[in-house]
Amino acid sequence: MEDRFAGCLLGLAIGDALGMPFEGMPAQTIYERYGLVTEFISGHGLAPGQYTDDTKMMLCLAESIVERGRVAPEDIAHRFVNWFDGGDLRGIGHTCAESILNLKRGIPWRESGRRGKWAAGNGTAMRIAPVGLLDCHDLERLSQDCWATSVITHHNSEAVAGATAVAYAIARLVTGDLDVEGLLTDTVAFVGDSEVARNLEVAQELLSANTPTGEALAHLGTSGYVVETVASALYCFLRTPTDFLSTVSSAVMGGGDTDTTAAIAGAISGAHNGVANIPGRLVQQVEDSGTLQDLGRAVYRLAKCRGDNQHGPTP
Repeated sequence: MEDRFAGCLLGLAIGDALGMPFEGMPAQTIYERYGLVTEFISGHGLAPGQYTDDTKMMLCLAESIVERGRVAPEDIAHRFVNWFDGGDLRGIGHTCAESILNLKRGIPWRESGRRGKWAAGNGTAMRIAPVGLLDCHDLERLSQDCWATSVITHHNSEAVAGATAVAYAIARLVTGDLDVEGLLTDTVAFVGDSEVARNLEVAQELLSANTPTGEALAHLGTSGYVVETVASALYCFLRTPTDFLSTVSSAVMGGGDTDTTAAIAGAISGAHNGVANIPGRLVQQVEDSGTLQDLGRAVYRLAKCRGDNQHGPTP
């Protein structure tokens, strides 16, 4: 199980770095220019294997959780500001930037997040993985923590629902509590009434019809709208649940917001498959590989303590 925790955070960064050079490209353009994407290349001023703001913001959550032993939104907000002030932003989205500027102006974290329909982006779903890991034994707390970490930048119900869907999927997969076949149905039930849930239901219909991944992603959408990103990422995983590389590659080949779709798909696949089942060359080549794995294992120890306290130690 510890290997799955490490695989989740590592998988997120690998998907992010794999998709980074192609962000904003249509699927057809990626295929015509590059063929099937299975290796890191440079792009947007970053070297092969370097990740984007998606992983940077996830690291803010993971490092805060490890240091504080819980989800502490005020500390996470502080880390967002420190990262922003450091200048290594790597493609930060407008909603996140606007909200961090609000924090810098002294607006509290509960009020700093952008509101309205333009706040329904994927910027909180992309970073939520550590919450799914930490709260894997306490799904009620998971919902609360998803809200608290999301509204710092995205004060929007769909953004929160998308983050909750990703965190829930990771929590159920990393513990091995759920058959993969039931993942979408259970996630829809957990998330509740939302556009996110409705697009996941469409994903289930496409999956049941054995729809090819490229065709399905064109239908589900691959923009930065969280409703599209979460459904497409989960679809990529569920088409190839035991093949990490096929999952993240298909997420990239769908075009659009390639780094974020592949990051979320990679986190979910990594939580299911662990580091041992991620191609070794990608593990070696991705930026901060050791740090990502160490953080995953540190979160595992916290989650295990919580689980032992809740259920009693395992014999």
